[in-house]
Amino acid sequence: MDAREILQNTSIRLTPVREAILGVLLNERCPMSYREVAARLPGGQDRVTLYRTLSLFLKEGIVHRVMDMKGTWRFCAHDPGHPGCPGNHPHFACRVCGRMECLMEHSLPHLEVGPETVVEGKHMVLYGICRGCAVKKTSKKEAGSS
Repeated sequence: MDAREILQNTSIRLTPVREAILGVLLNERCPMSYREVAARLPGGQDRVTLYRTLSLFLKEGIVHRVMDMKGTWRFCAHDPGHPGCPGNHPHFACRVCGRMECLMEHSLPHLEVGPETVVEGKHMVLYGICRGCAVKKTSKKEAGSS
């Protein structure tokens, strides 16, 4: 489904701004910060509008969020009807470029908690250096040693 179809199937009023914001999240397919979403929007959007729109999407269950290593919330679109991070998977955050990606091939462990305890969510963020940044770092070292 595209952004327009998803919004039309919710109680959210369809506007060009909302469609553009959801479109960015759908196209990237990885958790994005407010700043990253704003940078990909055509013509730049008002910060307040962006914050309110992402909060509305979260409330309506068409996006989920995960916190990165710096305490920044990142938002990601998911399949309608499957709220939360699909597949119950961890994320990887690159310390160099800041990109966060879903590790769909892995799942989070199931943990038993005490009686009368209500678990409302869980997330795991692995961090290090992504492939792209590692290759660049290796290339720079090799170029410097020649």
